Amino acid sequence: MTSLLIYLTLRLFGFFINLLPEGFALWIGRQLGNVMHLLDVKHRKIAIQNLHLAFGHEKSEEEMHSIARKNFQNLGMMAIEFFQIPKMDMETYDRKVAVEGLDKALKVLDENRGALLLLGHFGNWELMALMSKVINRPILAIAKPIKKNPRLDRWIIGTRNKIGLEIIPPVNATKKVLQALSRNQIVAILFDQRGKRSKGVWADFFGRKVPTTSGLAVMAIKSRAPVLPVFMVREGFWKHRLIIRDPLEIIHTGVFRQDVEANTQLFNRVLESIIRQYPEQWLWIHRRWERQKRSRRR
Repeated sequence: MTSLLIYLTLRLFGFFINLLPEGFALWIGRQLGNVMHLLDVKHRKIAIQNLHLAFGHEKSEEEMHSIARKNFQNLGMMAIEFFQIPKMDMETYDRKVAVEGLDKALKVLDENRGALLLLGHFGNWELMALMSKVINRPILAIAKPIKKNPRLDRWIIGTRNKIGLEIIPPVNATKKVLQALSRNQIVAILFDQRGKRSKGVWADFFGRKVPTTSGLAVMAIKSRAPVLPVFMVREGFWKHRLIIRDPLEIIHTGVFRQDVEANTQLFNRVLESIIRQYPEQWLWIHRRWERQKRSRRR
């Protein structure tokens, strides 16, 4: 019953939001972010703890609290924009999103090797799904299903499918991705969440070793497909910039395990560089670093 209520509430909220002028709806989203920053003590503390781990010796307490508050505001506006995505045509998308690096990306895609997109939870990352319409090619992405609310899961997957994003469940994902790349398809990987301690690579991230998923490195090495870092950055109130960087120089020495570790470290450096450039736009409420008690035990 609770899952049904959540589903119906979100659908009703989305219907209401789409009746409002865009600017007013985004203003509501920003205020929702402010309210969550005030009331969601748990995630506000996680954000501040993460900011201390990343910038403790570089930024003042006031700067870190400001970044956390802006982070919540961005999430509130992102929630509003998610409900607007299904009705967004390319004219609206072009008005809202400036694309940087598209020409080079298209040349890489013309090499017929497929491509891996290194993504992070930046700005409104859901808007990146519409990149499929920009390049006129479907994009596959790995995403965990919402098992506790199948109705909500089906609705979100359906919304993403309509705009050209095919979702791959994590089970046997590597095999499915390699098959997709062999068919010259594009696969997007959200790389910035904490990997499993037992399976991940311990790689540097803001000067600390963190468990990092090795899947992207494994797929890049086995497929030899190009890896393009792609980030969506919010600019001002309702404008965005889709940044497509040049393909990374993947390390191939022939020693598989060492190459996996070296390339995973490379991806972390790329991610860290964009976070340093746009710190208020990353998802600080996720525990990317281990909890202190667990770190001490390790």
